[in-house]
Amino acid sequence: MDPITLAAFALPVTVLLYGHLALLALRSCRRRHADAERHRADRAHYDTLVLDPYYAAEFRSDETGAAAARLLLDGLMSIDGRGVVRLDGAGLDPHHRVGHPVPDALLDALRREGGPVTLGRIHHLDTVYGEARDEFRREYHARLPHPPDVPRRWGDGVTAAVLGCAGIAVVVAQWSFCGIALTETDPTGTGQVVAAAAVFLALVAQLGWMGRVPALRRREQEWAEKRPNRWEALRERCAAAPPHPALAALDAESERRLRVSHDHRGTWDELPEEGEPEGADEDGPDDAPRPGHRTEPDGVER
Repeated sequence: MDPITLAAFALPVTVLLYGHLALLALRSCRRRHADAERHRADRAHYDTLVLDPYYAAEFRSDETGAAAARLLLDGLMSIDGRGVVRLDGAGLDPHHRVGHPVPDALLDALRREGGPVTLGRIHHLDTVYGEARDEFRREYHARLPHPPDVPRRWGDGVTAAVLGCAGIAVVVAQWSFCGIALTETDPTGTGQVVAAAAVFLALVAQLGWMGRVPALRRREQEWAEKRPNRWEALRERCAAAPPHPALAALDAESERRLRVSHDHRGTWDELPEEGEPEGADEDGPDDAPRPGHRTEPDGVER
């Protein structure tokens, strides 16, 4: 076949293929830009809300500490220098309530223990307390005015997939035809030589297109998996919220005691004695080992 005829067919096909690739890249950029704009709008939406401080503390894994601080300030419990928590005052009254689901759930957990305990043990091992926190979070989250969500994936639909497969099949058939015709052609003259070279380069470029399109779609799907959604905007809003008022009202020593108790998920008698550093050597010459004492209490990774 005449190389000039092949060139008149192969070159426009190559231009159309790369035009298609450019449109895909443009669509991907526009979608990323739209996602960024939507995330900023979602963040601005959540910034206008006055959130429950216990709900915001939940995103910082600080809701138990905030509830304990509330009980401590209200005189419903006490916490000693070792981090051991005990009910106190009105907290001993089984009918007394704080008026909020989270501190009320912690108060109920302390009553179920019926004795000294650590906050970390309740936070990690008391399933009833955990279910109460989850229920509060779900109910409060459902009441929040959320912006409209968007699909997590960027699917193009079955029709587009079928057309894409058909298009690739046509391109493969065209490439095979032009390739075979080019190998059987003996160009004569400068024009045919140039046309044959152009057809060859066009076929190579078409092979490149067949590799670039799947790579672009993979990058698009990767972005769809990690794109920011409204949940991330709400998480950022809660993370930027000020500390719970009860935590902010604690003095330094009370906050230290609360953190020690929260970071220990074992039993209260495993805590070191007040004034003794954690991890101190029990078998030292001046300190006989105490039964049940552990030098390295389990810690909660924050």
